Amino acid sequence: MLRHTAIIGLALVGAVCAANAADLPRAMPVKAPPPLPLFTWNGFYIGVSAGGKWADIDHTVTSGATTFTFNDSRASSWLAGGQIGYNWQAPGSSWVFGVEGDIHAQDFDRTLVVAAPIGPFIAGDSFRVQSDWQASIRGRIGYAVDRLLIYATGGVAFTQKKATVTLVGLGAGVNDDTIVGGTVGGGLEYAIWNNVSVGVEGRWSFYGDQTVTGTIGGIPVQDKISVDTAEVLGKLNFRF
Repeated sequence: MLRHTAIIGLALVGAVCAANAADLPRAMPVKAPPPLPLFTWNGFYIGVSAGGKWADIDHTVTSGATTFTFNDSRASSWLAGGQIGYNWQAPGSSWVFGVEGDIHAQDFDRTLVVAAPIGPFIAGDSFRVQSDWQASIRGRIGYAVDRLLIYATGGVAFTQKKATVTLVGLGAGVNDDTIVGGTVGGGLEYAIWNNVSVGVEGRWSFYGDQTVTGTIGGIPVQDKISVDTAEVLGKLNFRF
């Protein structure tokens, strides 16, 4: 009899415990945090840049029946200035499209001197090319890996061309104008903060043949100048 009573008591205790457990609140499911938004290159930016350029200059000089050429003359200069632009990146896409304009000061100066008499020219006659600035308006297309942007760029280039021909004992002729050419290149840009990025860009700019014609001391002179430049820039951009 006691054994039966004990068994019944244990059964009642188990039933009560089971009922109490059924009444306990269930644990709420844990929701995963929303994914962090990927960095976007969308928007306007403005920045500063500096670097160097290297130029390849050819002169073809003509006076009457006399023609001679200075080939593969090279010069270099520093560059310092800034840029402004806009990037567009579609949601969920890694492709970035943009447009950028820049302008830079420079100190480009190259003088070529006649070493021996030729035609009406004598030793010491000189042909000089100078430029104090350059600029460009370009399109950009890039591929973004989060905060890293790899891009190609190309467009229209502008630069000052100041050409001076000096003939010993006769004087000098000067032509100072703006010439237009093309520019192509590419670069890397990395966003160190959401609104600040740094990068490096390399470009090749080409301006074709530019002809300067004049008469100095009664001697007609035609100087055909061909200028191509290569440049490398470090860039700091502020996005807004």
